[in-house]
Amino acid sequence: MNNITKLYLQKKFQEFYMKHYIGCIGIQNREFGIGNLEKKIAFRHRSFKSTNDLNKYLRLNAPFYISYSSAYYEFPEAEMNKKGWMGADLIFDFDVENFLEKENFEKVKEECLKLLDFLKQDFGFKNIRVNFSGSKGFHVKVFDEKVRKIDKDGRMEILNYITGNGLDIKKFFEKRKEGDMEFLVGPGKDARGWGRRINALAQQILKERISNKRIRKEKREKAKKILEEIELGKWENFERELNMDDLKKDIKKEAVNLTSDVDKQVTQDIVRLIRLENTLHGGTGFIAKIIDIEKFNLSNFSDVIAFGEDKEEIFLKEDVKFCLLKNYDLKKGICKVPEYVGIYLLLKDKAEVVAKGGSA
Repeated sequence: MNNITKLYLQKKFQEFYMKHYIGCIGIQNREFGIGNLEKKIAFRHRSFKSTNDLNKYLRLNAPFYISYSSAYYEFPEAEMNKKGWMGADLIFDFDVENFLEKENFEKVKEECLKLLDFLKQDFGFKNIRVNFSGSKGFHVKVFDEKVRKIDKDGRMEILNYITGNGLDIKKFFEKRKEGDMEFLVGPGKDARGWGRRINALAQQILKERISNKRIRKEKREKAKKILEEIELGKWENFERELNMDDLKKDIKKEAVNLTSDVDKQVTQDIVRLIRLENTLHGGTGFIAKIIDIEKFNLSNFSDVIAFGEDKEEIFLKEDVKFCLLKNYDLKKGICKVPEYVGIYLLLKDKAEVVAKGGSA
């Protein structure tokens, strides 16, 4: 990347920060890492006394990346062993290649929504934020004070729980005797945690049977009766009439699928640096924006695009094909593209700014 392109990108990032005020929870006790075009965290151990100080820095320096610690420290600018760790937020990272392809996008969104259900319903966490990562996925951050003192082992237990690692469905059922009769007892409609999911999945299976007109009426009526029974925690007829093995197999789909071991390490790490919400990503020019994940989809992806649609000239170093709100198939040489597309390609080092006179 030539110097003209670097200066152009720096100017555009600065324009963004001049127009936007960036907040940060617990800023006084956070460590910050600053990145450039070569390295996402070029230096760290930086701190800010207030959000005003942070925004002055952003407007003056316009870094290509800025990350902050999940941890809270007494002395955030000190060396690691002298910082005085006070606790850390609980962080989850979802990344997937080719994020903007509809199928990949929907998959990672579904996993994110499953995680939120676990965090809210099973753990009772309330202070949760979801933000677009700025590139290939989502960050989920739990700011509840009760998570801050959880150590690495405790965070691993949370990971095992939400991913269904070691889940044994048999533990949710037991045989009970009433006189000479033996009954299978399991999760009812008021069950919590994985028991709630097991019951909900069984209800779904039964409701599909009830609504299936190709199944004989007597079997559909039987399914209605079983549905009433499992709401009360009575599973004897479910086991007799339906396949418990299918239930065991399908319940695994309710677990959260973190896409890589790297993503799991993010959750375990109690000193992690992660992108500051609502700042720019130096590899795309997108905003790591706080979002409502339930409403967020590819049709409103433009909400996280920081730059405009006015046409700009760039010089492409090679032929490129990519998707950015729409499909692009561009040939090497000078071409005109929307500003946000140009900045994306410049940051990917696929292009250079066209200088006056028509050359790169």
